[in-house]
Amino acid sequence: MIKLKYWNEALQIAMADWKTVYQFPERELMIKEIHQGNLYYRRCGSNQRISYRQLKKGLQKKEIIIYEELNLLPF
Repeated sequence: MIKLKYWNEALQIAMADWKTVYQFPERELMIKEIHQGNLYYRRCGSNQRISYRQLKKGLQKKEIIIYEELNLLPF
C-alpha cells in the first residue's frame, strides 16, 4: 500500500515525496533524473521531461492510496 499525499490536477500526477511520483490513470511510477542540475521526472520509454518546479506549481493536498498485489514466495 502506497500513500500519495499530493496531487497535480493539470498533469494528472500524484506524489508521496520527491522520490515517489506516479502518473495517472495508468498508475505508472515515473523515473527521476537530473538534467543540467535540475530534477526532472519522465515516464518509462518517453523522452518528455516534467520538471519538479512545473510539478510543484499545481500541487494540492489530497490523499490517494495505491494497493499493490502481494507476491508470496512458495517456500
